[in-house]
Amino acid sequence: MKNSVYLIVLFLILLYQPQNAFTQDYTTWGLPEGAKARLGKGGINDITCTQDGALLAVASKIGIWIYDLQTSEALALLTGHTERINSISFNPNGLTLASGSSDNTVRLWDMDTRTKIGRLEGHTAAVNSVVFSPDGRTLASQSDDHTLRLWDVDTQTQIYTLEGYTGSVESISFSPDGQTFASGGNDDIVRLWDVDTRTEIGTLEGHSSYVSSVAFSPDGQKIASGSHDNTVRLWDVATLSEIGTLEGHTNDWDRRRINSVSFSPDGKTLASGGDDGNVILWDVATQTGAILYVTSSYVTGVSFSPDGQTLTYKTWQTGVRFLDVNTQTRTIGYNFEPEHTWEVLWIVAAQLKKRGYSGFSWFRTMLEEHTDEVRSVSFSPDGQSLTSGGLNGTYLWDVSTRTKISQLDTWGINSVSFSPDGKTVASGRAGNFVRLWDVATQTEIGRLDISRVNSLVFSPDQRTLAIGKDFAIVSLWNVITQAEIARHWGHVGDVKSVSFSPDGRTLASAGSIDSTVRLWDVGTWTEIAILRGHTGWINSVSFSPDGKTVVSGSNDYTVRLWDVATQSEIRRLEGHIAAVNSVSFSPEGHILASGSDDDTVRLWDVATQVEIGRLEGHIAAVNSVSFSPDGRTLASGSDDGTVLLWELPKLTTETNKNAADVNMDGVVNIQDLVIVANAFEAAEPDLNGDGVVNIIDLIIVAQNFK
Repeated sequence: MKNSVYLIVLFLILLYQPQNAFTQDYTTWGLPEGAKARLGKGGINDITCTQDGALLAVASKIGIWIYDLQTSEALALLTGHTERINSISFNPNGLTLASGSSDNTVRLWDMDTRTKIGRLEGHTAAVNSVVFSPDGRTLASQSDDHTLRLWDVDTQTQIYTLEGYTGSVESISFSPDGQTFASGGNDDIVRLWDVDTRTEIGTLEGHSSYVSSVAFSPDGQKIASGSHDNTVRLWDVATLSEIGTLEGHTNDWDRRRINSVSFSPDGKTLASGGDDGNVILWDVATQTGAILYVTSSYVTGVSFSPDGQTLTYKTWQTGVRFLDVNTQTRTIGYNFEPEHTWEVLWIVAAQLKKRGYSGFSWFRTMLEEHTDEVRSVSFSPDGQSLTSGGLNGTYLWDVSTRTKISQLDTWGINSVSFSPDGKTVASGRAGNFVRLWDVATQTEIGRLDISRVNSLVFSPDQRTLAIGKDFAIVSLWNVITQAEIARHWGHVGDVKSVSFSPDGRTLASAGSIDSTVRLWDVGTWTEIAILRGHTGWINSVSFSPDGKTVVSGSNDYTVRLWDVATQSEIRRLEGHIAAVNSVSFSPEGHILASGSDDDTVRLWDVATQVEIGRLEGHIAAVNSVSFSPDGRTLASGSDDGTVLLWELPKLTTETNKNAADVNMDGVVNIQDLVIVANAFEAAEPDLNGDGVVNIIDLIIVAQNFK
């Protein structure tokens, strides 16, 4: 009877549970300890899909995302590599995914369970490319260690190491029957390898610069190679001899590189693209060529569609474009970064055709949260929103739902800032203009004619915007009139950061080459102090909430605290092992956070001036850190293309004050801190009740020091 009741209760729960209740929130997948959410999915390094169009895999800077290509739903995030993932490839039946990484390993993933099933070790440098043979039994991997390695997929063992290159391998291609593969590298040679005997069967020599692309003809009888000597060459596989040198790309000395070659499905036509911006179609029989299209940017990739009627090309600046081979006209296009996307594009194009879509908006929407290189983050005054700026533009996020509200700006944003009333966001870029955005309508409401912006911040009365820019300039603008009201020179080199004091009377600026922090009187627009001590570029400066202290972070790996009244250095905080890019005080001024090129965020107790925590989880440089207004959350933006939200304890309650006195001697001091530090990962003393002694418990103690 009891079991029946349990079943009925379970049935009712399932019946009335919201439809998406059991759908995982991808913003919480694979989070590091201490983080509660991730905004953005990381910049894209490579992309591939199964031949049946069921699954899409995206190698981002934080892991491999698996998508259902029919529904656009994210299914899994595969993590485990410790460095950048450079290449991914599905085997022909789509059941296994291979990945190659800068951590020198190749990994195999099962797509049914979406778990790692193999770790292939042997390379001694970054693995740049992984390719399955047509039968899926062999995997080839290419590395910066100047070797090609062949792996037996079933046994997950290395079956041969192909050596002989004196430099990097740039391109590999299997023959259609899988018995042979060709490789080209920076020793200017095309090499042919027998897969079964695992031996080199020939070298094709003739290029005078490194070989960037190799491709087999569909019948496997010919090989085409493109080189930085500005030629395309045709080779006979049986005789291992050159049968043609195709010249026709522009011969300008600074654009003499062929980057990609591709045969048409019938083998009668060859396409090539190069730095001269030309896409050329060659008649293989007559070895004559005609320019199909000319673009102003480098052409980095070309590929024919399965029916041979369409050609794609990718440029360095404008992404992927489609050309009709018969009419020689350009059709749809998509700004897409990864080089090895051709199989995906044709399969996606087929899916679009089935759905009746004419463009790639559906595909673009599916991948729109793969943002790259976050350079600046800023909380709104009420803590409900967050803005981030970076390589892909300015984004507005809802903190509670962890969803993107809007993309406000595009391309190359260096700094973003909320106005004190939370109604406006300012975004500054390396290019022209600072833009002002209305948060409610997400529309542009102003534009300041200033370029090469590194940092910007609103004054406390929100009437003034201070801007640090290149060429040693500190500029101040009236937000209402959108006119420049003052410009200061004093620094040597670029001004990397600016910060207003809480009362708005003083502005701090950080110089690059001169390694100084300068204080300016806002009322008289005069320089009042120069703070010297750093031995490297200063990247970030910030006032404490009480205005008595300035903190700076530098390329000399240190964080320094300065007394505003005496204009002297208080303390040098050491611990980072790379440049410090961002510093920020918590709202009550007790904690200092610093983000660094060492991929970490470090937390410092301001009173004791000691490190009390280290937040590890980003896999690239941390460029910006920002506390929420209540001090419970820290946001960090990174070159890995994500913003991590870290959970911090509330440190002002009597409960925390009592808990911080771990040894109950009536005072919270260094002894309590040592007790907690020595009990890391134990169950007690767990001050915040989360089940484990960790960084948060250390912070609770440090924040209640007497």
